[in-house]
Amino acid sequence: MPDEFDFKNYKTMEEFSKTVEGTKYLHSLYLRAVNNPIRREILTIVNNFKRISKKDLLRKLLNERIIEDESMFDYNLNFLIKAFCINSVKDETNGEIFYEITQSGKVIEYLE
Repeated sequence: MPDEFDFKNYKTMEEFSKTVEGTKYLHSLYLRAVNNPIRREILTIVNNFKRISKKDLLRKLLNERIIEDESMFDYNLNFLIKAFCINSVKDETNGEIFYEITQSGKVIEYLE
């Protein structure tokens, strides 16, 4: 079975769906993303705000003690981006990073 390194250059769902192995890998990645309690909280927050800045999301997660530090934040956010649950959008005027929920990430509306 192929591992993560076989798919490291894939950037879209369409690239993953070209092979059965890619589809299985993406499905596995997605399930690990949405079944993790920290990532579920992140998805819930982003879904509720529709669009939230990196700074505000980090502050909220730290204040609610969902995460311990910024490295934990970056790891989980990057996982959600890689699983196509969240999009990262950079504001061209000031360079600030915002996060938006994707259609795949909206599954959080149907989970507990």
